[in-house]
Amino acid sequence: MDESRVMEIWNPVLGKSGSGYLVSDDVVLTAHHVVDGVRMRGSVEVRQLDWEGHTDWAAAELLWLPEQAASEVLPDADAALLRITGADWRPPLTPPVRFGRVVGKNRVPCLGLGFPDAVARPDHARDTMPIRGHVDPLHGMKSRMTTVHVDVGIVPSRSGWHGSSGTGLLCGPHLIAVVTTEKSFAPGVLEAVPVSALAELPGFEQTLRAHGVHFVTEEIDGVSPDPDDELDYAPIAIPPPSLRHQAKRLLVPAAGGTLTILALWALTPDAAGITWPIGSTLSGILTGWVIDWLRRPQSSGAGREAAVHTLGEAVRGEVARRRRQLLGNDSKAINVTFVTVPQGGRDADTAWPRGDFDGIARYLDVLRPKRLVITGRPGSGKTLLAYEAVHRVLARKRHNGPVPVPVGLSEWDPTTMFADWFTARFAHEYLDGARTRARDLLASGRIMPVLDGLDEMDPPGSGRPRAIAALAQLNRFAGPLVLTCRSDEYAELSRADQRLLDCATVRIEEVQAVDGRRFLDERARNRARLTDLQDDLFAPETATRAVLSSPWMLTLASLASQTEAGAKSLRSFVGVPASAGRDQEELRAALLKELIPSLCEPDPADRRRPYQARAVTQWLRLLTASLRGGHSAPSDGGGAVVPSRDLAIHTLWPVAGPRGARYAAAAITIAFWLPALLSLAFCFHRNQALPLPGAVLLALLTPVPLLSAWNARAPYVQPRRILFQRLRSRRGWSRIALGATLGGVLMLPLTPLFGPGFALAAGAGFTVVFGFGLALSVRADIDRRHLVAVSTPSALAVIVTAGLIAGRLGDFIGLTAGCGAGAIGLAVGVPAGLRAARRKDGGDPDPDPPGVRTPLTPLRNDAMAGVVSGAVVVALTLYGTLCVEWLRVPWPLAVITALACGVAAGPGFVAVTSRQYLGLISATRGKLPWRLAAFLHWCHERGLLRSAGTVYQVRHDELLEWLQHGPLPTRHARSACGVRPVP
Repeated sequence: MDESRVMEIWNPVLGKSGSGYLVSDDVVLTAHHVVDGVRMRGSVEVRQLDWEGHTDWAAAELLWLPEQAASEVLPDADAALLRITGADWRPPLTPPVRFGRVVGKNRVPCLGLGFPDAVARPDHARDTMPIRGHVDPLHGMKSRMTTVHVDVGIVPSRSGWHGSSGTGLLCGPHLIAVVTTEKSFAPGVLEAVPVSALAELPGFEQTLRAHGVHFVTEEIDGVSPDPDDELDYAPIAIPPPSLRHQAKRLLVPAAGGTLTILALWALTPDAAGITWPIGSTLSGILTGWVIDWLRRPQSSGAGREAAVHTLGEAVRGEVARRRRQLLGNDSKAINVTFVTVPQGGRDADTAWPRGDFDGIARYLDVLRPKRLVITGRPGSGKTLLAYEAVHRVLARKRHNGPVPVPVGLSEWDPTTMFADWFTARFAHEYLDGARTRARDLLASGRIMPVLDGLDEMDPPGSGRPRAIAALAQLNRFAGPLVLTCRSDEYAELSRADQRLLDCATVRIEEVQAVDGRRFLDERARNRARLTDLQDDLFAPETATRAVLSSPWMLTLASLASQTEAGAKSLRSFVGVPASAGRDQEELRAALLKELIPSLCEPDPADRRRPYQARAVTQWLRLLTASLRGGHSAPSDGGGAVVPSRDLAIHTLWPVAGPRGARYAAAAITIAFWLPALLSLAFCFHRNQALPLPGAVLLALLTPVPLLSAWNARAPYVQPRRILFQRLRSRRGWSRIALGATLGGVLMLPLTPLFGPGFALAAGAGFTVVFGFGLALSVRADIDRRHLVAVSTPSALAVIVTAGLIAGRLGDFIGLTAGCGAGAIGLAVGVPAGLRAARRKDGGDPDPDPPGVRTPLTPLRNDAMAGVVSGAVVVALTLYGTLCVEWLRVPWPLAVITALACGVAAGPGFVAVTSRQYLGLISATRGKLPWRLAAFLHWCHERGLLRSAGTVYQVRHDELLEWLQHGPLPTRHARSACGVRPVP
């Protein structure tokens, strides 16, 4: 019970006092007979419970009484509503009142606090006395009244209860009734009128709503749900470990691995050949991995329940981060109401008629089946309500139900089965790619999908074929489910009998003025700045009231009001009538204009250099110039980039023009290769291998950088990725076996031509590069037949050419040629295999590749693939320049040559997306930040962008439109309103 809401009432007409309960900032619920004799809008006095006796009486007026006709509905309807009108009244800052209705057959503990005659003091002042007992729902069922059995504490005589009439009766946190009188058949038995029954009387609910009360009655059965609603512990968002911390963590494993390699190299036996250095290097890597694994904290528990717990913690942390972004980098959310909308059939059986954000978890608890569709206008808070449901469900101390898992719907292709797509998504996001475990959790009912954005699956006017196909699959899915969609789009689907069945459908209502004022007050850093602004912003029939009726715009107003300039901008719109449609658009533009400056304020906890608001706006406008809002564009099947609302790191090159970034990437590729070619030429010259065979070997390498430069200028590049977890899968090992098979086949013609040593080295090099490259970095649905048909002849041509020209130089040429042949085989064979798969409705760029957790992960994966490939080439080159007789050079030159070759093979050949990214940065020539990836991550952290799988999206369509078209023209003067135009 919140004691600050307990009110003492003085009736000047009868000269008697009573009790009451504050149900909003200025509305008091009491008993009717407490204010007998007072006319409607007549005056009474109230004062708040005061422990020190310093609370002053405040004026109040009678606001609502039961009509005479109420006696036919509820004969004992003894209740009244008062409104506090005193100028000095300051409402307490407390959470909104929650209302309840006792159901079932179990007794429910209850508590009330009033001012009865039994505790009146000699100076006629009244003290407090609690009403501690229980409510029995089986008692007084015909009268529909609530009977309270006082069974704890002092029970005064019958006359001693006088003065406690009007006491609010609470079960846990829920206000369920107002006490009216004592029953005569037993001491300590009181009668109360339930608030759920008062809701049936004319004007009661309407009066409460008009004064900002969220009148949502929640069912209470047996015990109070309050313990389950208490937070277990609040998730804390901490930054990732610094590079220095990560380096210190890896220092011991790296040292152990290095010592292992050096020790094994020191023990190299005579005539060991290439096998001993390779084995020594791999042993050092294995040693470092084992040391790092042993030093990590090991997780405890196994099986399905451990997986559920792990999943819940992962979802909880991620949703807390996303929720904070949606709230403008804050944790305070507005409590908006929603209403259940009957669909005329196949509705959920036990849906409450109304609910609010604070009670969304309890609303879901009573749903049977547990399936919900959230609808609302643009900016009404559909996504926020979905995340609020996940947040509140997982924040309970004891949660034994299914784990809600939020996923965006815009990327789902309904031709893929829902279970396959959804399990793949949340397995890769939360379970480290464990699809089998994800499917088991979904099949066992441990997961509740929370699907956001049904309206974003199709463009407007398209007939919504993807949404219709998605609904058809979701209706076949019998498990719990939450779905969000805009109201108009869902109504359009419903009229065509295309909707989710066996569910409750809710519509989010507009923000009430009282809730808006409370929200601004709770989030204010300087409440004095809002003192003369809050009431004016929510004045009826004004433009500010109309615009601030959505959580999105109210959040922008909260951010704007945190600065003097923003508050001044808001103040300039005060008093403008709501009929001025253009003024509303200008107000929206003004709020959007203040969004970026408010987010660019330096954070003392952030050591990064803050961005300037003007620069952020210019950069975002450049990045979003070619985007369109409303939906994600489908792939055109040919690899062309189609304008959409998505910002993918590997498709941003159109920002620099149709060719600028692509040709800059080709030039960067050549620049990566030049040091390697020059250093190799110097090594050949030093060993007197020029012009022969050095010139020939350099000529053999020349097509590789040219091919890499050609790939870098492609209009669409699939980001590379190396997924070591594929080595645990059957597909991964089957692809390695395919590489080994092809390597063995290639040995057959090579053996009679160049000898068994050359053939074995070439086959081994091809197997390692082609087999492991195919297993670790190429998507699943490639056409293997076309892949083999194209890559095998290409690889054989490379090896034979190298053998004919330089085979006499030893088996190292065979190993080098085999590795190069594997790389060339992948470079020419993978595109052919994808084209063949695309002709069979497959092979499209993977919209959600495994291992991609954030929109920046494709770039990181591509760079990591380049680093790993470069490291392999560095090791191979280092061995050749130190151990092969005709290529041996001093170790400083060997190290420089090896590093140059690693850069050429890794960033210069494999990491094509990274080169396009560098090309974009170079081609824009300062129009974008040099650290573009860090800037996009900052925008995501601050809530300007949201992540949708592998891409970024502008947070809201209104923000995207404002970025693309800029602020509206200067506002015209309003002499009638007395407001000056704002430039």
